[in-house]
This record gives sequence, C-alpha cells and structure tokens, in this order.
Amino acid sequence: MTRPRGRLRRRGPLAMVRPLGLALVVAAVAGCVPAAATAEGRDIEALYRVFLGLGAIVGGVVFFLTTFAIVRYRRRRDDDELPDQIEGSTRLEIAWTAIPVLTILGLFAGTLLVLDRTEARAANPAADVAVQAFRWGWTFSYPNDGIEVSGFGPEGPEVVVPAGEPVRFRLTSPDVVHSFYVPQFLFKRDVIPGRENVFDITIDAPGVYGGQCAEFCGIGHASMPFTVRAVTPEEYATWLDEHRAQASAGPTG
Repeated sequence: MTRPRGRLRRRGPLAMVRPLGLALVVAAVAGCVPAAATAEGRDIEALYRVFLGLGAIVGGVVFFLTTFAIVRYRRRRDDDELPDQIEGSTRLEIAWTAIPVLTILGLFAGTLLVLDRTEARAANPAADVAVQAFRWGWTFSYPNDGIEVSGFGPEGPEVVVPAGEPVRFRLTSPDVVHSFYVPQFLFKRDVIPGRENVFDITIDAPGVYGGQCAEFCGIGHASMPFTVRAVTPEEYATWLDEHRAQASAGPTG
C-alpha cells in the first residue's frame, strides 16, 4: 500500500500547550465575578465555584491523559507494527460511567437546593417594591406607602431599601421585554409584558449598587441604568417618613 503524497505536519509542544492555556484563561475570566452583596448571591457564587472547580478537575484530567497518550504512544520512525492491543476492562468502564453520572446528579441536586433558597418568599418582607420597566426608564413604587420614584437617562432613578432584611421586588412592563440586573447581586430577572415576576432578596450591608437593563429593548436600551441604595432599617424608616410627607403634599419626581 502506498502512502498519499504530501508532508504530514507534526504538532509541536506549543500546539499541545494551547488547550491548557485556553482553559486557564476561561477559569480566570470565570473567577472574576464581583463579590456577592446578597445572601442569595452568596449561594449562587458557591454553586458557581463548585461547577468551576469540578470543570477544572475534569479538564485537567482529560488534558493530562490526552497528553500522556500522545507522548507515550506516539509513532516512532522504526515502528513498523501496530502497538500491543489492550482489551477493555469492565471495572474501568463501570467507573468512568458511574463517576460522571454521580457527578451530574450531585450538581443537579446542588442546583435545586440553590434555586429553592433563591426563589423562597419571606412571610413579612421589610419592603415591597413594585418595579415597572418602560422604554426607556424605570419606576419604583412603594404601594403600601404611596411613594413613587421614576426616572430615565444617564443617571436613572434610585430605589432605597433596608439592608439585612428581605426586600420584595415585583417586576412588570407595559411595552417590551426588559431585564432587572444588578451585577453585585449576582442576580438577573426578566421583566415581561403581561406577567409579574416576583423575587425576594436580602442585601448584606448598606451601600450603593448600580443596576442596568440587561435585555436589548430598543434604541434607548443603553440609557436604562438605576441605582439600589441599601440603608440601615432606621435610616429606611426615616426615609419613608420624609417621602410619605412629600407624597401627601403633592406629586414627586
């Protein structure tokens, strides 16, 4: 049998290192998520780290075994015969089937537990905020207190909530699909016309957290920021009293 003409390109050491370098870059980027500022975000972050760690282990094992096989069993110039053929091992085949199945089942169970915690509803949330996303801005209303804050443009409106206590957000839209996204919360929820999306979240500490619409909704999509300002429960009560007085005196912007 004659071999086809042409030169065979040998894969050098650099070509073998590239997959490992790419895996390291992916791991570094995935590890650059902001520190979670909410109780729910910490659960999500922990789940991310489990997925990332297991992915790194699997990737490392596959890379090592592949590299070992390429180097150890590569064809040499003086090899004229096929290498010794090794028959399969039932125990080994059971192991490499059972381990991935058990791993996937464990990740599935962990995901369900995190979803159960992040989707839980508090019996008595410290604040109930109705959020309406529209083209192209936001309106935050406090139905129980008669307060409404609305705005659009480069700055966007600011919603004030208590820190350390569960806060309920109710999302609606009168026009198209938007998305409520605060990176430091590690949380995003779509705002869908004709549907109310409800979630509770507990912000760990007072602070200012920037948010943005994360669903392309038209020409003004990039100009839909908002700010969540978390304050102590005492400061929140004072803020409510001041804005209730303003609401009773007349409309506020």
